[in-house]
Amino acid sequence: MSLTAPLHSVLATDVLDVSVLPVSSEYTVAQAAKCLRMSEHHLNNLLNAGYIAFRQENGERLVQKDSMLDFEQERERKHAAVNRMIRMNQEMGLYDD
Repeated sequence: MSLTAPLHSVLATDVLDVSVLPVSSEYTVAQAAKCLRMSEHHLNNLLNAGYIAFRQENGERLVQKDSMLDFEQERERKHAAVNRMIRMNQEMGLYDD
């Protein structure tokens, strides 16, 4: 089978980084950190603080997928709220560039 267009032209042009993770309910700290676009150290701090659920197996932390996705959705919600506040401040003339 032959493709008429290069594979990269099929991919979205505004995507900067794509990670493929196995379909699982748990991820290693390294996999979860890559998915959340943060360092393993920062993720371990979040795990220690209880922001994201994990379990320990044979000395390895396994991050719960549902908890990781909930954390990401909350992070995106907060980011959007901050952007709305900045935009409102700019519109009211309270924020100088």
